[in-house]
Amino acid sequence: MRWNVAVAALAAAWGLIAIIVRKVELDAQVLAFYRVAFAALALLVVAAGARKVPLLRLQRLRGRVLLLGVLLAAHWFVYFATIKLSSVAVAVLMVYTAPIFIALLAPLVLPEPRSLVALAALVPAGAGLVLVALGGEAGTHVRPLALASGIAAALSYAALVILTKQVATQIPVLTVTFWNYTIAAVAVSPLLLFAPRVVPTGEELPALLALGVVFTALSGYIYIWLLRRVTAQAIGVLAYIEPVSAALLAWALVDEPLSWQVVVGGALVIAGGLVVVFFEPADAVPDAALGSAS
Repeated sequence: MRWNVAVAALAAAWGLIAIIVRKVELDAQVLAFYRVAFAALALLVVAAGARKVPLLRLQRLRGRVLLLGVLLAAHWFVYFATIKLSSVAVAVLMVYTAPIFIALLAPLVLPEPRSLVALAALVPAGAGLVLVALGGEAGTHVRPLALASGIAAALSYAALVILTKQVATQIPVLTVTFWNYTIAAVAVSPLLLFAPRVVPTGEELPALLALGVVFTALSGYIYIWLLRRVTAQAIGVLAYIEPVSAALLAWALVDEPLSWQVVVGGALVIAGGLVVVFFEPADAVPDAALGSAS
């Protein structure tokens, strides 16, 4: 229970990420680059200060960690692009169809049982996604490109959770986190050539630092640490608190309207996730099984 509460609190804090992305006038690939670059630098500074730099040496599972970093870069690029193309509420709600995909795909590659509950949860979640995609007004209308990028963000998020779950039980959290962000920064850097502006303004820099250091380096470390103690299906669905947080914060802080289609569709999407939470039992990997990966 305590780990679920921690995941819920972390997800609520993530609601601020979409607000930052919405307020900073930089393209999606630039935001993604600064996010992972600042995060990698912050973790390197922490490792040096704690005299744990040798822990950053990646000695095994290099191929999977490389794939994880590239996938992370792709996910944040399409996620930020969805926010830019639509709205905070629409983007986050579309992305958070991902826990349904996690519930369906995780049993194929992880020691978690297949869930018939997750299949049933697809009904309200799918209906909600249709409402979000077809409805909206005053900035909440979804263009086809935004819908495509939102679905891509959801699928990539599902893959990230499952792959991270595999890797994080075998490699120290600091190692996984540092290389995730370093590889992601390298992967997304070529896209900077296509951005009209790369250098942030003095007003944008604090927001980018907060995005990279607090909401990526720190929260990413905590997230992967928790992922080793909560099943992929459980942590994916608990993250549904983020869209609620983001939508409310967007309404309160940036005056972003919520149409009835987005509200009702979002409620259906979240309802699908709650079905999985309350009706699907899940057992986390015991701490003793983590061994030297601590």
